[in-house]
Amino acid sequence: MCQPVVHLKYRPDIDGLRAVAVLGVIFYHAFPHLLPGGFIGVDIFFVISGYLISGILYKGHRAGNFSFKEFYARRIRRLFPALITVLLLTMAYGWLILLPDEFVQLGKHVAAGTLFVQNIVFWQESGYFDTLAMLKPLLHLWSLAVEEQFYIFFPPLLLLAWKCKWPLAPIMGVLLIASLVGNFIMAYQNQSSDFFLTPYRAWEFLGGSLLAWWHFDKGHEEDVPFFRNLLSVGGTGLLLCAMTQIQRADHYPGWRALLPVTGSLLVIEGGQGAWVNRAILSQRAIVWIGLISYPLYLFHWPALSFLHIVEGERPSDVLLVGALFFSLGLSVVTYFLVERPMRFSKSQWVLPFLVISFIITGVVGLCVWKGVIQRPLSPEMEKVIQSLDAKNKFWWDGLETVWRHGNAILNKAGADAPRTLYIGDSNMQQYAPRILALIKAQGVHSSRGALFMTCGGVPPIPGISCGTISECDEYLSKLAKITHTDKSVDRVVIAALWNGYFANDSKYSYRGIPLSSMQGRMAALNELGSLIRGFVSSGKKVTVLLPVPNGPELDPRSFYKRSFFGGYIHSSKDLPLEQFRNRVQELTGEITKVALSNGAKVIDPSQYLSINGDCIREEAADGPIRYDGCHLRPDYVRNHINYLDATMAP
Repeated sequence: MCQPVVHLKYRPDIDGLRAVAVLGVIFYHAFPHLLPGGFIGVDIFFVISGYLISGILYKGHRAGNFSFKEFYARRIRRLFPALITVLLLTMAYGWLILLPDEFVQLGKHVAAGTLFVQNIVFWQESGYFDTLAMLKPLLHLWSLAVEEQFYIFFPPLLLLAWKCKWPLAPIMGVLLIASLVGNFIMAYQNQSSDFFLTPYRAWEFLGGSLLAWWHFDKGHEEDVPFFRNLLSVGGTGLLLCAMTQIQRADHYPGWRALLPVTGSLLVIEGGQGAWVNRAILSQRAIVWIGLISYPLYLFHWPALSFLHIVEGERPSDVLLVGALFFSLGLSVVTYFLVERPMRFSKSQWVLPFLVISFIITGVVGLCVWKGVIQRPLSPEMEKVIQSLDAKNKFWWDGLETVWRHGNAILNKAGADAPRTLYIGDSNMQQYAPRILALIKAQGVHSSRGALFMTCGGVPPIPGISCGTISECDEYLSKLAKITHTDKSVDRVVIAALWNGYFANDSKYSYRGIPLSSMQGRMAALNELGSLIRGFVSSGKKVTVLLPVPNGPELDPRSFYKRSFFGGYIHSSKDLPLEQFRNRVQELTGEITKVALSNGAKVIDPSQYLSINGDCIREEAADGPIRYDGCHLRPDYVRNHINYLDATMAP
């Protein structure tokens, strides 16, 4: 026998909780040092969404009038108006100030946004060559994709359970536990997957869904006994603890996500009569922020992202506050002039209009991504773009691949013996075009060959742990095997972006000791010395390369300062050689000492890549000599970098 339908009244305190969530996220994105755990606002959103949307589903089922068509039509009216507005405005402003490769990536993200797969796209992009998160104006849409993916699969599951008369709460409980366990495991095995992918986030929605089931099945008391105040206060305490104590560097979500999820559930269960819910969360100003929280969430990140793109890594606090107020203004206009009229309109044409507009937006994004829509540039900027595009020209073109595992790769060229073995990271890979050119110049008379054993983002030091780079162990194991068994090698060249691995914020470690610490650095350099000594004792000539001049000043993107209103102004800021050497002299001095004391030769590229006391940034005819702040362009290496020629001399 069906129980009477239990209606949940509108609760202003839940809109207040939305305000807490969106403000936490916004303050974290703008001022992470003030609210280090503000990003847990997304988890609060997930719980609220699970509670409210599931309540709609239960209500429709109890009333016997649930309709998939009506459910998804309501979702479209709720989500599409503001989302279409944000996507189109972001693309329009991106056309004005972004570089072509950035604009292409934005088109890709817009297209993904209209398919609700942004979380999968960003998950795939998170890696060694990934663009900084702040430079992706639509990165925040990953959470919207997770939510919509959940609501593609959850309603049919509920319908199946209702049709088959399965016990709903146990089914959701099992799914919640499975997702939660997966979340715990992936937090330490693959944090990027745990953060972005729906299966490891579903338990947060399911927690809200179970609470909604409890309220609809058992009712929710209107009175406020003392224990409800305790629930609300306890939940508030958990949320405050999560926002102030969880750090970006923590394994998240993982078990730490239990704090905001449990806190949100306790606050909702406390009821709108509980003191915190009534006196704080139900305040008119807070509720108003909650009402516009969706467009505010959508607008705040593009505003901050574009600010960082134009101003650089650290905009002033005044500009950051200005960007937030600008996004607030856009949110208010969008909410009252776009979202509400579309959402509550009685016209039968609103729904098809939104769907068609959404599809057109996605097609425009696709055209940008595939290069159908491009923006013109000046000849000077064209040279910059050509340099940036050099990143996509694979360094191993023309070499024979012997073995590969992800980014770890072994290539060969030229004669089978004798050979020079080049080992290192992408700073070694960049030299391949020159070595290959030397071999080709000798033609059939080439008396030497080359082996390249490299892995991007992995220093050639046994015992190094490379964080999230899964190829690390395989690369170092393969390297050890080659160095001990390949008798054709009589010369070894070692190169890496050394200062990147031993920086203060380095995530690398040597046998569990951070390379950023003095103990870890000295232990790793001693291991490098042992590696060199082993080569030398076996009769091999060893050369160690210090890092090429590197830094943000040498990145082609920094050669032109952008304007908020479009256009570029050439920047003549150079990097003095002495300034670069001062940055790295302590480390390079230690590496030089280790190399020389163990019988190796040392080459300092900076003396070849500087002129008149400044690090070379660009050539008059060819433009920038790098494709980013620390890698040389392949054609520049091929034509100009001759300090490694002796390693291939007969």
